[in-house]
Amino acid sequence: MPVVIWTRSADDWPHDKAILKSKHLEPLHLPCISMAGMAVKFPKRKPHMFIVTSASAVEYTARHKALFNLMRSSEGVFTVGEATKNALKAHRIESEVPPGVTNAAQLSNWLSKNIRPGTDIAWPCSREPSFDFTSALARYDIQIDPLPVYATEKILHLPHGKLPEEDDINRFIGSLEGVVCFASPSAIDGFTRTLTPSENRLHTSLIACCIGSTTSAFAEGHFDKIVVAPTHSIESLAETAEKQFQIAQANR
Repeated sequence: MPVVIWTRSADDWPHDKAILKSKHLEPLHLPCISMAGMAVKFPKRKPHMFIVTSASAVEYTARHKALFNLMRSSEGVFTVGEATKNALKAHRIESEVPPGVTNAAQLSNWLSKNIRPGTDIAWPCSREPSFDFTSALARYDIQIDPLPVYATEKILHLPHGKLPEEDDINRFIGSLEGVVCFASPSAIDGFTRTLTPSENRLHTSLIACCIGSTTSAFAEGHFDKIVVAPTHSIESLAETAEKQFQIAQANR
């Protein structure tokens, strides 16, 4: 029987559950990432600007009042997607999503063409970001200072928070079909480390719904069918999952 599998963290579940319910989805929640805040190393020089590329980075940055105050006093904050923009706005920080920018690579390209050389930019981020702004912009003399504010553990958990045992893993591999939703490359990493879909029936029995092109690129090779949500938001990911779930049900 087809199901929708939701892989976002347990911390995100209270927020996501209401969105999924509005789409008439009752997913199997298998958190594939968990996050923990980190002590922050502040930039050596006051940055001219900030970039923030996820709502998680916003929430973990908010735990450091001095860093948020530094962000508020900067010349500007640039971000990717309305979800991150809205997360910043909830903390009374205005930000800009440049035209046509939907992922980190596109933001990097926009910055290379629109930001003056010699600009110092602070980047609150994960300890292991999926895109390296520092290397991408160094040749344009734009200095990116990564400020890791959280660490991500990439491993699948059961709905109640425990790690799956061998019997659970074998059951999932032998029975899961439908749609699996990913909002980050880290979630794909956690899911595929545990269930290895490229090596079993899950490769074709699951449709991977991804929140953007950066995430979908990480799904390549793991799933036969990959669908990208039209906009970079959890709402759009849920809508895409709903449509693909209906298709999976009709084709069963």
